[in-house]
Amino acid sequence: MKRIANVLVLILVFTFKNAMAQETERPLKAQFLLEGGFEFGGDEVLQVFFTNGGSQTMRAGQGGYIALGGQLQFARIKQLMVRASLGIKYNTTAADNADIRLTRLPVTITPFWKINDDFRLGVGVTTHINPSLHGDGFVPDVAFTSTTGPRFEFGYRWIALTYTAISYKTVSGASISASSIGISLSYAFPNKK
Repeated sequence: MKRIANVLVLILVFTFKNAMAQETERPLKAQFLLEGGFEFGGDEVLQVFFTNGGSQTMRAGQGGYIALGGQLQFARIKQLMVRASLGIKYNTTAADNADIRLTRLPVTITPFWKINDDFRLGVGVTTHINPSLHGDGFVPDVAFTSTTGPRFEFGYRWIALTYTAISYKTVSGASISASSIGISLSYAFPNKK
C-alpha cells in the first residue's frame, strides 16, 4: 500500500511540474469531430425492380454516413493526428411504397500524418457494427457480421478521399465485399490554437 501511495505522489509531482513548465503549450490538443460523406462500391446485396420498368441495385459498400468522434493532436510530434469516430451509414431504395434499407454503424480509428497544415494522409482500421438489410416485407431481412479492415484517407483541409476494405458475412457463412471508395467532409471543434 505504501508503494502505491509513493507512486501516486510521484505521478502527481511529475504531472504538476510538467503542467507548470508547459503552461503555454499543452502536450495534447483534444477536439470533437463531426464527419459525413458518401461511399460507393461493394458486392450487390439486392436488386429492386420498380413498376415503371426501372431498377436499382443496392451494394454492400454504398451509402451516406454521419459520424461523431474525437481528434487528438500532439505538441511534440506536430505532424501526428489521431481521429476516432462512431457513426451511422444508411442506404435506401427509391421505392415510394417500401422502406427497404441497409444500415450499419461504422467504428473507425485512424492515425494521420500531416504533410503540411492543409494536407493529411491517414491509414487506420474500421469495422461496421450490426450491418443489416431491412426488407420491409418485400424481401427477407438479413443480418450480417463485419470484418475489421483498413481504411485509407487522403485529405485536404475539410475534404478527403477515402478507401475502405472490409467484408460482411451472412449467418450461413457466405462472404460479400463491403469495400468502398468515397468522399468525406469533416470539422473539428472548438477550433482554438
